[in-house]
Amino acid sequence: MAQFRVEFVLDEATGKYLAELYNPDNQAELVARTEAMYATQAAAVLGLVQLFKDAVLKFPPPQAKPKVKKAKKKKAAKRRKTPTRRKKK
Repeated sequence: MAQFRVEFVLDEATGKYLAELYNPDNQAELVARTEAMYATQAAAVLGLVQLFKDAVLKFPPPQAKPKVKKAKKKKAAKRRKTPTRRKKK
């Protein structure tokens, strides 16, 4: 099972914390970073936990059928009953 590495960093400019999420397969690859919006490191942890909870709650249940987009049918061009004829000059 994949495990994400998360680091909480203090932004010196704002004095607030941000969270950095790293790729489980390549620990050097940064996947996502939040805004520096958390007053404390504990608040950053709780904010990230809530972010994951919100994402998981939007997943469809395991027994749900996948949604399949239906292809739109193209309308055939209308055919004229008789061919058009040009007038000779």
